[in-house]
Amino acid sequence: MTTFSHSKIQTFETCPLQYKYAYIDNIKVVAEDTVETFLGSRVHEALEKLYRDKLFEKHMDLEDLLAFYNKQWEDLWKETIIIVRQDYTQDNYRKMGERYLKDYYNRYEPFDHGKVIGLETKDILPLSEDGKYLFHIRIDRLMDMGQGLYEVHDYKTNTSLPAQEAFDQDRQLAMYALWVSERFKDCQKLRLVWHFLAFDKEMESFRTKEQLEDLRKEVLEKIKEIEATGKFPPHVSNLCDWCLYKSLCTMWKHEAVLEEKPENEYLNDPGLKIVDQYVKIKDEFDRHKKEAEEKLQKLKDALIAFCQREGISVVFGSDKKITVSEFEMIKFPPKNTEERKVLVETLKGIGKLDEVLDLDVFTLGKVLRNKEWGDEQIAQIQKFISMEKGYRLTIAKKK
Repeated sequence: MTTFSHSKIQTFETCPLQYKYAYIDNIKVVAEDTVETFLGSRVHEALEKLYRDKLFEKHMDLEDLLAFYNKQWEDLWKETIIIVRQDYTQDNYRKMGERYLKDYYNRYEPFDHGKVIGLETKDILPLSEDGKYLFHIRIDRLMDMGQGLYEVHDYKTNTSLPAQEAFDQDRQLAMYALWVSERFKDCQKLRLVWHFLAFDKEMESFRTKEQLEDLRKEVLEKIKEIEATGKFPPHVSNLCDWCLYKSLCTMWKHEAVLEEKPENEYLNDPGLKIVDQYVKIKDEFDRHKKEAEEKLQKLKDALIAFCQREGISVVFGSDKKITVSEFEMIKFPPKNTEERKVLVETLKGIGKLDEVLDLDVFTLGKVLRNKEWGDEQIAQIQKFISMEKGYRLTIAKKK
């Protein structure tokens, strides 16, 4: 049997190499957490404690809630936890968690809206009839609101708030809702709820049972795609700084090696030396290339003017000659102009945009010169073009 979770699939989508390190190679890392995920875990524990105490008819006041949170933070903090944003300390993050809990407590106290039927609910959802593929379920809080309405609640400590579209397309809570719809036969309606604690804001989305069945199929196909893959390339993004495998990654490993070296060894690193030398020479090359291109353009213009003035097409040097050929050049509307956008839409409309590689002007020019499309299609494109003279210089040996 194959068991997947939302985080497992999301890891593959974010970076296939990270997925390989975590789920195929099962590599253990020294840094077990980032401060953001540590903060999230401590806040989740505190809110679970709050609602679990209520199930046992014990009302937790705000002071006790914060005391529990701070004790967990102190007991579980490790110096190996990664803090990417160096401007902030672990105490800054701890205080952020305190604020989240205070806002939440003041907003929802006395926590009696609906019936809690699950806290940190753990289960497995079969995705296929043969039971070969399973999906891991872990719901922060599951509520029975009566009259067939169930709510799946999730606590978020993110410091960014997505647009509503993201919630309506969310996979994680929707898969949890699929489990709820199968587990509770009186379920008629499913409300997905995200508590964005940093903003003291509640976001929601709804799913029909038909949408959930479609999602089951999509997730099953995604899992099969992951299983079938044989390559796990790294994907560089702004999330790399928070990756626990960054020091192992092919994209960042050398940087990690350099950071560990004292300054005298750092400057003697062979890779560093090669890069510095390459960049230096490349900069010199680019500078000389630009200068040479400018000189060549001036000489080209001079040759063209000389040929026009003298009424000739070939100019002879000491042992080489240059032939100056005139031709008509197709000119298209410049990029980032309204006319260019209309041209793209026209190509889409006649079903030809793919043939010209999303508007590669050289390919489109060749199509028009060779009349590779029908007269009607070419006529629609002709209004976007203009013709101008171009010159081609050909160097050859003197005979």
